Amino acid sequence: MDAFAGFAMRAVVIGASTGGTPVVESVLRALPVDLPAPVAVCQHMPGGFTAQWAARLDKLCWLDVREAREHERFVRGTVYVAPAGRHMRIVGTPAEPRIRFDTDSDDAFYVPSIDTLMTSAAAVFGHGVLGVVLSGIGNDGARGLYEIRRAGGRTMAESPESATSASMPEAAIAAGAVEEAVATADLPRTIVARVTGIATGR
Repeated sequence: MDAFAGFAMRAVVIGASTGGTPVVESVLRALPVDLPAPVAVCQHMPGGFTAQWAARLDKLCWLDVREAREHERFVRGTVYVAPAGRHMRIVGTPAEPRIRFDTDSDDAFYVPSIDTLMTSAAAVFGHGVLGVVLSGIGNDGARGLYEIRRAGGRTMAESPESATSASMPEAAIAAGAVEEAVATADLPRTIVARVTGIATGR
């Protein structure tokens, strides 16, 4: 039986860079424990910090948060943080998705790469992916969001007007990859609404 049947989205992929850590935290803290889709987070961060950050978030969030592990299942109720220094991908099938790592990917400038993670999620889940690009410098995530949108998934970016570092959201918008730009304060409820297909109040 498909555990995701009846819901709009089967996976959420969030990418962030400079200025993104407090936004990721505010989003994850607001997500409900019964969110019907797993969440993958790619935050550009120096080596050695992602495990500590994930452990801190786990104490603050309703969902379980951890640094992702090789070959583990990608399941609802959990947030998987990409470890620094390794590209994280979603592989397998929609019914049996798993995590995989590698160190090289499409000449990616950032490791881990938001583009790599989002593109892999689009390949597995197709129209069942929600991609979200938050604050950051550069253009990582623009191609990944484009691939999600091309696969029929949903895409959003933090509004450049409210983002701490606007260039990553701006790059995704300029690439035509973003369906909606969402103010920072509205991100959690908008993500929940897109995942469940049910609008929520402010």
